[in-house]
Amino acid sequence: MKAVMACLLGVFLSSPALAIHEFPAASLGDIWFQVDHAGFQDPDGRAIQEFYFRITNNQLTFKDEDGLFVGRAFVKLEFQDENEDKVGEASRQFEFAVSTEEQSLSADHAQLLLLREQVDPRTRRVKIEIQDSNARKRGLLYAFTGKRKNGTTEALLTPPPFTEDCELCISDIQFAWSVEKESAGSAFAKNGLNVVPNAGRTFGLLQNVVSVYYEVYDNSEGEAAQAGLPYILEHQLIDPNGTLVQVSRDTVIIGDKTFGKFVRFDVQDLPSGEYDMKIDVRQFTTGREVTHSRHFGVVWGNESWATTEEDVLDQARVLFEEKEFDRFKDMSAADREVYLGQFWNKYDPTPDTRYNELRIEFDKRVAYANTHFSAFGRKGMVTDRGRIYVRFGAPDEVTREVMPTQDRQVSEMVDDLEDESIFAQNLAQADDVDVRPFEEWVYTTQGHPLFPDREFSTSVTGLRFIFIDETGTGHFVMRYKSDFINY
Repeated sequence: MKAVMACLLGVFLSSPALAIHEFPAASLGDIWFQVDHAGFQDPDGRAIQEFYFRITNNQLTFKDEDGLFVGRAFVKLEFQDENEDKVGEASRQFEFAVSTEEQSLSADHAQLLLLREQVDPRTRRVKIEIQDSNARKRGLLYAFTGKRKNGTTEALLTPPPFTEDCELCISDIQFAWSVEKESAGSAFAKNGLNVVPNAGRTFGLLQNVVSVYYEVYDNSEGEAAQAGLPYILEHQLIDPNGTLVQVSRDTVIIGDKTFGKFVRFDVQDLPSGEYDMKIDVRQFTTGREVTHSRHFGVVWGNESWATTEEDVLDQARVLFEEKEFDRFKDMSAADREVYLGQFWNKYDPTPDTRYNELRIEFDKRVAYANTHFSAFGRKGMVTDRGRIYVRFGAPDEVTREVMPTQDRQVSEMVDDLEDESIFAQNLAQADDVDVRPFEEWVYTTQGHPLFPDREFSTSVTGLRFIFIDETGTGHFVMRYKSDFINY
């Protein structure tokens, strides 16, 4: 029983490893969300971090309450220093409502949440969890724990580009979905503006106008402290190659020594990729100058907007080799779109036609694997059988034993595999009676690999795989392969 529970724990708890990088970030787990941050000064000159969250409604559970559909989410942040020691935390319960059930189930409607916190200056890393307060996790492992559905992520926190004693300084650049005149009761109000955050820092298909907001703080003394001095502002949009593609300039004369500014750029003619927004502020009279830049993404593919982080990584794990996957998972959404585009173009068998037949075949195999090999909430494409199916196609022969009899047990196959035992893992069982369900897949040649030039096989007689259901729960693990296949 202990062995069975250990295997079950492995099935339930295994999940893609989180790649730790700077904001913005996306979550893994039951709930998919995006999160970004920006640092500003409060009226006393202290640094305040704002955290922006975007969760599509279909990721949450809404309850029908008096004609409204109400969702609830609990947001928890843990702040850590460079040694990953905890230096603070913050949390908040959010409640929101939509008017129809259709909206509550929609992936096209989302909740934008804002958390403002004064963060310990030692903070260099943030662990983030969002729980669905209306829903508990499902499954045997969680039956008695009461644990909520959740999504988690981690990200590196860059200190804001100012200090409390700076003379002329600038806030972080906040990327916004839109910037309009302030509306009453808005949670996103700043200096008379309603700055709706873009938590993914992504533009293109659904929003081709990049809006950014920032604040300037002038703490100068003496002659430089006079009100009404002019400021020269320059905003540069720089492409992935470091080339300046758009620029806007402005001169402002502000009576207040702290002011907010927003600017817009139309990116509808720019290709997918990771861009930089660079802002330069110069006080005309004194010549004091401050510069700050931040990156954002332009993506045009529908999949880049509609696919969750977990789904993207699952497909990449099946598609790429290990080193390639490690590079891919650390990329931004924009860089991933560019990389995938180049990858599929490279392997397009008919580049002069509208469709990429290889991509279509990959999608078909993924769909089949997810339909036939899913178990315990894991998509079939990431199970052992699913990954082999996507990689080599349908086997030519399948032997399936659900309740093996004496002469059909896995142990009866061991003698046949002695010469190839280097590729076997825990194939035999010590007990005299071995009733573990298993499947044997045989490819009479090299199968039907999607990318033949990426495969390395020493076999001339075909491929053979054995998958064993160790726990009797439908979770099959590959315990034998007939060739030195990098898997």
